[in-house]
Amino acid sequence: MKKNWMMMVILAAALSGCGKKTTANSGVATVDDLNQALSIMSMGGKHAPVSVSDLTNFPTLQGKSLPASPGKKLVIDHSKHLVVLVDE
Repeated sequence: MKKNWMMMVILAAALSGCGKKTTANSGVATVDDLNQALSIMSMGGKHAPVSVSDLTNFPTLQGKSLPASPGKKLVIDHSKHLVVLVDE
């Protein structure tokens, strides 16, 4: 169990350094950030996150707010294993 948790933390730290970083959006999680957290949590945990709110406890997302789009909401598409925006 500790080995799996440590592997998840190392993988999250390694993946969080990938890609472009913008200072304007540093306090807002992107959909890509959420998808990255979803894939890591699904691989390392005993169960996949059920809702987007489960992802907000992931270490790389702590302190970030979720992206907001008028008339849309974030949900996990379990068939594709992705976080997507859908109409409310």
